[in-house]
Parts: sequence; C-alpha cells; structure tokens
Amino acid sequence: MKTIEIKSAGNTTFKRFLRLQHPRDIRKHGKALLSGPKQIREVLQEFTDRCAGVICSNRHEDSEFPEVDSLPRYRLSPDLFKQVDTFGTGKPLLIVRAETFPPFDDTLYHPGCTLCVPFQDPSNVGAVIRASAAFGVKQIVMLKEAAHPFHPKSLRVAGSNIFRVSFFQGPALRQLKKLEIFLIIMSTEGKDAARFEFPDSFCLLPGMEGPGIPEILKGSGNVSIPMAKGVESLNAAMATGIVLYLWRNRQFNFKEAVNPAANALQKDHYNC
Repeated sequence: MKTIEIKSAGNTTFKRFLRLQHPRDIRKHGKALLSGPKQIREVLQEFTDRCAGVICSNRHEDSEFPEVDSLPRYRLSPDLFKQVDTFGTGKPLLIVRAETFPPFDDTLYHPGCTLCVPFQDPSNVGAVIRASAAFGVKQIVMLKEAAHPFHPKSLRVAGSNIFRVSFFQGPALRQLKKLEIFLIIMSTEGKDAARFEFPDSFCLLPGMEGPGIPEILKGSGNVSIPMAKGVESLNAAMATGIVLYLWRNRQFNFKEAVNPAANALQKDHYNC
C-alpha cells in the first residue's frame, strides 16, 4: 500500500480532490468521491476494478478498510480532509472511476426497460439509480439535461448501485422523438401504470422536475400513477420508482403463470 502525505492546501493532488465536487472535473479526470463506510465497503468488495484510491486523515486508522491494501492511500491533515469530506462523515473517502459513457445506440435491441433520465436534481438522479438497480433495470440513458450521476449528491444516494447498471449518454429530451425506440412516457394523461401492458423492450421516460414532458413527445404511449384529489404530483424519482416496481411485478406475475417453479429462486433474490 502506497501512502501519500498531503499537508498543504497548495498541493496539486489536493486541489484536484476539491474539484471532484463539480461535474465538469468529474468528466475531465474520470474520477469521483464516494462517502459512507457501508457503501465504500460494498464497492471495495464487489467492484474492486472501479476503485482508484482512498482519502483519509492522519486521525484514521489504516485498519478501517483492510481491503484497500492494493490501492494508494492519500493521507491529509485534518483541516484539509474536512474540506474534501463535504458531507461531514468524518470517515475515509473512496476514489472511484467514472468513465465516459458510450452513446446510446437506439438501433440495437435492448430487452426489458431502459430508463431515460432527464432529472436536473442530482439527488433525484441518485434515487432513480437506486430504484433502477432494485427493480431490475440494466440500462440507464442520461439525457443532456440531466445532472451527472457521479455528482457527489447523486453518488451518495445511489451508493454501490451506480455500478449495478450500465450508463449511456443520450440526446436532449426533445430529440428522443427521432430515435428508433419504443418510448413510454410518464404523464398524468396516461393509462394507469398498474394495468399498463408493458412491451418486452422499451424506454421509460419520466418528466423533468418542473417543466415535465415537452409537448412534442406527448402521445399515446403514456403511463400514469393515479393519485388522490388535491395532490398535484409526486417527487419525480419516487414516481419513477413506482412505475418500475409495477413493471417488474407484472414481469414476475407473467413468468410465474407460465412456470412458477422456475422463478421461485429469482423472486427470493429480490426479496432479500
């Protein structure tokens, strides 16, 4: 384990750590900072290849994360560490790799649900990544309007789940109409999601916080979540999670009707 001591605010590496709080620098350096002991342990154990180093204070014991013996350790003075530890966890931080996303290829067949994310609030992005991983979504297309999924706020919410799905770079929201995809749009005018017949392969598009869905995209392939009178709308990430749950639930109901024994173990996996 290589340990690098950093005690000066003028240190080039320290300045780079500070810049990793901004999406532009996350893209530039291909790195991001993950906080939270539980989430860090999960990533160290399950996604070792995505780990690039550990940032700690000289007040931390080397034994806190024994899994990091093969990773460089950056030991900061306490005052410098506080500046990097933006959420005030007081625990070591993990440097993770945040590679550039490949462009979404709409000409290929992608079974199941591919989620298109337009959310500009990084916390919503993180929440919908977590929901996607929980309900079996394998692909997420980040639209141009969306916050970066490795933004500190998004990454803190998503945790290790950010490595359980594949990311693609998509077009702007209004340009989705041009793609060769079956697009299902979340809209208050759509069909009840609990009764919606989801196709074998489709892209799900929730509305952006505030503006919602542009008129150019509104059409017949809409799905909605009925709510009590007087309730204007649900949080964007929460609404998306509900639709994803209903989609996954219908998948299991169909499979069990065809072959209940073959899917018992798979269902138990999701109930863990």
